Amino acid sequence: MNETPASEEFAPIATTVLYEDDYVRVWNQVVPAGATLAKHEHTCDYFLVNVRGEGPFEVRFHDGTGGELGENFSYRPRPGTADLIPKGHLETARNAGGEYRAILVELKGR
Repeated sequence: MNETPASEEFAPIATTVLYEDDYVRVWNQVVPAGATLAKHEHTCDYFLVNVRGEGPFEVRFHDGTGGELGENFSYRPRPGTADLIPKGHLETARNAGGEYRAILVELKGR
């Protein structure tokens, strides 16, 4: 992964922090239909618990952080499921579907 300039700031990875301790950070995630998630960085492994909405999300990875997924990826969440996603992605994403809701649980210290 390339070095990020110290002056570059990233958007939060989700909407609102609901809980945090030494082990986890739990976020509420609400993404309106057609909205774009600004450039953000995932520094912890996390679970994405899909509550509502099926996307698709058109994800663009930056600085080669998509790994095997490449530079662009279409993510289609399924309500009632959870996905474990490894840390290290720097991305923007556009919700090309209806409103999306999820709980995002970061695993700190992994």
